[in-house]
Amino acid sequence: MSSFISALMKQRRDAKKAEPDSGGRLKEIIEVLKKYNYDDGITPEITVNILQDLGPTFVKIGQIASQQAEYLPPEYCDALAKLRSKVAPMDIETVNAQIEKYLGKPTNELFATFDEKPLGSASIAQVHKATLFDGTVVAVKVRRPGVVDTVARDFALIEKVLDKFLKEDKGGIDIKGMILELENTSKIELDLTNEAKNLDRFWNNNNGREKVESPKCYRLLTCEAVLTEDFVTGREVSDTEYLETLSAQERERIAALIADNFASQVLTDGFYHADPHSGNVLIKDPEIGIPDTEPVASEPVQDDEEASEEQKMPLPEHGIEWIDFGMMGALSSKQRQLLIDIVTNVVMQDAYGLKRTVLQIAQPKGEINHGAMLEMCENMCGQYTGVDFGDFDLGDLIGTIIGGLQEENYKVDPFLTNLARGIIAVEGTIKTLSPNVNVLNYFISKVNTGLNFNLDLEHPETMNPEIAMKLLQLAQGLIDSSTKTAESLDMLEKGQIKVRTDFSFEEKALGTVNRLTRYAVRAFVIVAFIIGSCLLCAASAFTGEGTAITIVFRILGFAGLAISVFFAWRLYRNMKKNK
Repeated sequence: MSSFISALMKQRRDAKKAEPDSGGRLKEIIEVLKKYNYDDGITPEITVNILQDLGPTFVKIGQIASQQAEYLPPEYCDALAKLRSKVAPMDIETVNAQIEKYLGKPTNELFATFDEKPLGSASIAQVHKATLFDGTVVAVKVRRPGVVDTVARDFALIEKVLDKFLKEDKGGIDIKGMILELENTSKIELDLTNEAKNLDRFWNNNNGREKVESPKCYRLLTCEAVLTEDFVTGREVSDTEYLETLSAQERERIAALIADNFASQVLTDGFYHADPHSGNVLIKDPEIGIPDTEPVASEPVQDDEEASEEQKMPLPEHGIEWIDFGMMGALSSKQRQLLIDIVTNVVMQDAYGLKRTVLQIAQPKGEINHGAMLEMCENMCGQYTGVDFGDFDLGDLIGTIIGGLQEENYKVDPFLTNLARGIIAVEGTIKTLSPNVNVLNYFISKVNTGLNFNLDLEHPETMNPEIAMKLLQLAQGLIDSSTKTAESLDMLEKGQIKVRTDFSFEEKALGTVNRLTRYAVRAFVIVAFIIGSCLLCAASAFTGEGTAITIVFRILGFAGLAISVFFAWRLYRNMKKNK
């Protein structure tokens, strides 16, 4: 593994140092672009064909672009979402050479039979059906020669172009970050031992869970370029014609089995299928001669007294098998608890608890506005007020939280966004089978509320769900009230909450005092003008009658009296109007 990554990184560094116009890869890209007629513009069909011809790197870029509905027209998103990296298959000589190169022996010494015609061919690898010497039927995935070098050169070329022409993010999308994440994902997928590890871990987690299967990896016949696993049989959930042959009850039981198992993957195992669309879940035929069983789906019942058989969804006659383990998600115990807390807080309408939780999964890009954060959480909880649990879409709920955080300029932990995509995908798979099964119910069934009380100790199943929820909310409120009060006081002490107090009475009194003060000041000024004017008029007693200076003083005195009378009248009018 380490040697493979080192070799890949060396190829990438060498490719980046080389001038793009001197490499053959750029010429290949230009030749692909010349193949098509652009008289009608670059249509969705032409776009898909170009990306498929360019190979795995550009196929993945197109698949990511299909999720950007905000920036691309719907017809392009729909076309790119169906993008598959289908290419001409390798000839059998090339396949045999790859197997011998990496496994050290010819194909006929490793397998009893090996079908020359591939089951499927993609730009990274192709799959052949084979048989081991003990009769076990297997699928053998063989990586294409040169694909590692092609991917390394593609990313080096893309990075050079972005460095030259893209100086900042466009349309709110971190394009360079997206390409870097895609490069890291491609490194993992190119080394088939990573998928082998996923197969082993997933198989071990689900081994023993009734009606749930997954391929087993054969490690002695697996390396970085060759992967050998069980050959799977079954019908895809996306096969609607086949689904019509099943009863509605059987489809609902299969949907319940998928929902229960996926909830176990996330909350119990902490390792889940991150791409559980309807093409990656197969429906297995019933086993002949095995009697039908009726326990709850996937997980064995630990205590028959804790729930009645009438409340459990019986297992279906058919089983399920998960395939394609290139995209997997892993959750730590802390992340699983955060997910539980998010769901619990929204269901219990606990905005304070939701605020505590989201601040652990989101990093602010600036200063935290705790008041705005609390208001946002209250709005989120308010969206689900009065909504029945059966109407909740868990993926939409998490998506709403992620969207609200991003609008408030928070960077969300990738584990939550990846999980949201997986949940939305599995909800779509389940809805294909039955609209009556809700993933959220199976997540809740695996969560212990921690309140440790029964609503009816003798007959809990007879309780009205609405009454039960009200009592649960009341108990939760009593438990959390002291915590919320302490949190509010702590936020107030740290200046995280601004308090607005209404001093309307005091403000009116202060206004009256201020107005009276202005009146008094104006009155003193007017009195001063009057006294000064009178002194000027009486100046003849000191300067003598008829002198020029006496005449000037009298004119100024009369003018001052006139001005004083005018301002006295203005003051009187303002006092009447309370100005």
